Amino acid sequence: MYKIGVVGPRSQVLSFMAAGFTVYDASDAREALAALKKGKSDDCAILYITAALAGEIEEEIARMSGSTLPAIVTLPDLDSGYGTAQLKRAVERAVGADIIFKE
Repeated sequence: MYKIGVVGPRSQVLSFMAAGFTVYDASDAREALAALKKGKSDDCAILYITAALAGEIEEEIARMSGSTLPAIVTLPDLDSGYGTAQLKRAVERAVGADIIFKE
C-alpha cells in the first residue's frame, strides 16, 4: 500500500503525523534530498516538501519528477516565494497566460 510523506523541518511537518503521513525530518538541502530518496524507497506515492527546501534542490526535484512515483508537491509558504512561483508557472502552462498575478 502506498504512503504519503512530508519532507521538511521537524517543527513544520510534525503535525502531519496526526493525519497519518510519514514525516521525514530535513533541515537542509542534503537532508531533504536524502529524505526524498528514502520516501521513494518507502513506497510513498506523494511526497510533500516545504517550499524553502524545494527551492534549494529544485533541479533534483525536476529530475525525480520525470518518474511516475512519487509525485512531489511543494507546500507553499509566505517566506520563500518559491511556492508562489511554482503556482504561477503551472497556471501559465495550463492556461497559456498569467491570469492570477497578471504580471
